[in-house]
Amino acid sequence: MTDLIQLPEVLTAAARGRGVASVAVIQRAGAAAHASWVPESEQEPAFLAYSITKTFTAALILKLCEEGQLRLDDRLVRWFPRIAHADRISLRQLLNHTAGIPDYGGIRAYHEGVKSSPSTPWPFQRFATETFDKGLWFEPGQGWAYSNPGYMLLKRVAEEVTGASYRALISERIARPLGLQRTFVAESIDDLAALAPGTSSALSPDGAPREVRAHYHPGWVSHGVVASTASELVCFLDGLFRGELLSRHSLAQMTDLVVVPTDPEASSEHDPASRRGKPSYGLGLMGDPESPWGLVVGHNGGGPCYSASVFHAFDLSGASVCAMGAIEEGFSAEDVVFDVLDHLAASGDARAAQQGIAVDGASSRS
Repeated sequence: MTDLIQLPEVLTAAARGRGVASVAVIQRAGAAAHASWVPESEQEPAFLAYSITKTFTAALILKLCEEGQLRLDDRLVRWFPRIAHADRISLRQLLNHTAGIPDYGGIRAYHEGVKSSPSTPWPFQRFATETFDKGLWFEPGQGWAYSNPGYMLLKRVAEEVTGASYRALISERIARPLGLQRTFVAESIDDLAALAPGTSSALSPDGAPREVRAHYHPGWVSHGVVASTASELVCFLDGLFRGELLSRHSLAQMTDLVVVPTDPEASSEHDPASRRGKPSYGLGLMGDPESPWGLVVGHNGGGPCYSASVFHAFDLSGASVCAMGAIEEGFSAEDVVFDVLDHLAASGDARAAQQGIAVDGASSRS
């Protein structure tokens, strides 16, 4: 139980009394989730998960493939014939960001739009006009670049082949089967009322902080955005990788990783190179097969006010860890997850030593 006792300590050190934050862990595959949050309240807080939503989308697309409604090699031209080289862009490439679809993260107009009109998001066509309507970043399959509009297209594909809304699909195909009662797709400002309070300086032209739940429309996340708790997100990954949603074949496809281009000089205090081995990406999953904890997969998410990180460590008894926060500056959800993984690894080594199990290739008994 020493691992669980350290959850409040890790979280308190990261939050430093600046806002609402939460951390949850499933210590081994199939075990119960344990959570801690600050400040104390009767109910665990919920947050926007931002790009962790991509993992939900990937699981949904793979379910539709298992049902015969889609194939990973289906070409985008079937739904979007006007996109450049759509006949050579596959759903698989959209899922692992190798399609060449441009992103809007570096577009000034996008960030100015969020600041000037946080309650009125761009429609689908404006996202298209600012990104892939201008052409691809590279030939499909010939590079890697993170793309939110790529997942916007996947969302639309899922809706068109099923005739159901993305919100209904996530509820019926993922949240309900896994018993996730507080996980849903946020589609309006009113939907944010159930989330943890917090402010963002990204929602006003002068940078003055604004209450995110009163001003930010989730439609600014082009690919849809899931709201959830840390406990339910670890249950999502745990259930996913124990085969409760997808077949072994689909999970193998999902965890087939491509190496992500990185700048070795870009590591910082909040992104230390020592905690990254070989950053990679699968289908809706960030992954690292050479992390300090062995193979880990999951996703990070961040945007106005909220940040989140959830990862599953196959080599740490299938542990899953999630951190979420409503603290815009100076809080790294990923660092909290990494700290908890460090504790789990250390406690596992200690137990192994006590039981005489070989650790790092050397037996603890003579």
